[in-house]
Amino acid sequence: MQQNNYKVCILAAGVGSRMGALTTHINKAVLPVNFKASISYAIEKFPKDIEFVIAVGHKKDTIKDYLSLAHPDRKFTYVEVDKYIGPGTGPGYSLLQCKDKLKCPFIFFTPDTLVLEEIPPPDQNWLGIAPVKETELYCTVKIKNNAIYQLDDKIKTDNKFAFIGLAGVFDYELLFSELEKNKEMIGGEFQVSNGFKKLIERRLVPIGFTWFDTGTLKKYTETNKNFAGESKKFDFSKGDEFIYFVNGKVIKYFANKETTDKRFLRANKYLKDLCPKLEAKKGNFYSYKRISGHTLYEVLNLQLLNDFLDWANSHLWNRKELTPKEKKEFIATCKAFYYEKTMKRLEQFYNKTGIEDKKNIINGVIVPPLKDILNKVDWKKLFDGIPSNFHGDLQFDNILVTKDKNSHLSKFVLLDWRQDFGNLVEFGDLYYDLAKLYGGMTISYKLIKEGRFSFDMSGNSVYYDFFIKNDLIEAREEYEEFLKRAGFDLEKIKVLTALIFLNMSPLHNDPFDLFLYFLGKSMLHKILLKNKKEIDI
Repeated sequence: MQQNNYKVCILAAGVGSRMGALTTHINKAVLPVNFKASISYAIEKFPKDIEFVIAVGHKKDTIKDYLSLAHPDRKFTYVEVDKYIGPGTGPGYSLLQCKDKLKCPFIFFTPDTLVLEEIPPPDQNWLGIAPVKETELYCTVKIKNNAIYQLDDKIKTDNKFAFIGLAGVFDYELLFSELEKNKEMIGGEFQVSNGFKKLIERRLVPIGFTWFDTGTLKKYTETNKNFAGESKKFDFSKGDEFIYFVNGKVIKYFANKETTDKRFLRANKYLKDLCPKLEAKKGNFYSYKRISGHTLYEVLNLQLLNDFLDWANSHLWNRKELTPKEKKEFIATCKAFYYEKTMKRLEQFYNKTGIEDKKNIINGVIVPPLKDILNKVDWKKLFDGIPSNFHGDLQFDNILVTKDKNSHLSKFVLLDWRQDFGNLVEFGDLYYDLAKLYGGMTISYKLIKEGRFSFDMSGNSVYYDFFIKNDLIEAREEYEEFLKRAGFDLEKIKVLTALIFLNMSPLHNDPFDLFLYFLGKSMLHKILLKNKKEIDI
């Protein structure tokens, strides 16, 4: 067989039912493993001239759209599988659907399989194998004289090795002929082992691989931690949005397509040079060139902080003059954003966690129910915002520090902007930016992602703790002085920061969700007590 005279078939039609809610909006082949879709790991194993035949079904557009942005120089042929849920479906059925596109030797690949080694061409029939303990979960093999002589699919056996969803198929006609004849169901599905068993007659060679399985939620989480290199990292991700770093690009996915469209519009029309220039948009994804630099957390010092604040004052916080009608609409938007959204998010938090709003002892301090604290907030003061060129999630992890090519001075690029402020796309409340900044100096999101926080709850008693470096404490003190000099209302900013923590709480994983809720509740209580807005306890 001539070199590269073969194709690669990736079966990505299934719903990924073992992945839980993660595959509600997206195909499991596009779930990120250490900021790269699992299917990209498979693609990057092969030369640029190889054609990929990809079986698609569940959330097929998420695969097509991602690959068009991440690997535009590759050749993909998509086969739409007509049935991928219910009796008679399964990998064997999907592979048989690809028959007309695979009239040559091919590599068989499942997107939930990641391996470290190079993948040999299909110049013979071979199966990728790896050791397993729970044989009943896999198709396992019996080996003698470096050849497989028996496949046992999903039964308890003394076999030591399992088929990992990666194979080389030289005798492709024999494989497909057998799949068409033998459609026996195993584990409720039509399996590819029905065809691979026939290849034993021509010799089926085992090849060992270092295998990472992402086929279940538990194994996906373990693989992610392994590839990230730090098992102690806290999972800061959200199930309805993902970020990828691939081929020198940043690709972002949002389950809500309107979010993608609005962010694309805001970046290229309203924010322009403040954030990266978005190059392409496809479906629920957009992409831009990855910019080299460091986050402000990583290089923080007081001079750099003041440089950023001066830059933000002149470039980001440009105040917008409103007509009386626009001002009235803006106040209504602030009310919806700060009050109504907070109430909805709190309801979401209580439903998600089962936590009741009641009196707590937080870090040794008696704190009344949150509803009593919220009744003491001067909401009218919060609604009276300052319209400006709103950014969004403005905190040090989303501020990239680079160097200007000409002056070599520090340059700032804003990441993770929001799609709107309420329903406003062109501008938002300057105080929201100020509060977001203050929140990122109250806790270090960088250290949170590293798992540098603790939370414990017993009955009504709550204890939380978190690490914060001295440079961030100094930065917050410097920032407070800046706010006072500029005439901003620091108390208002602190109240908004507490509300931001409360709003974030239902969006994150345990225990960070609980940490945020009780941090926000405690912080709000302290601010109102300090300003003598007494609350009965």
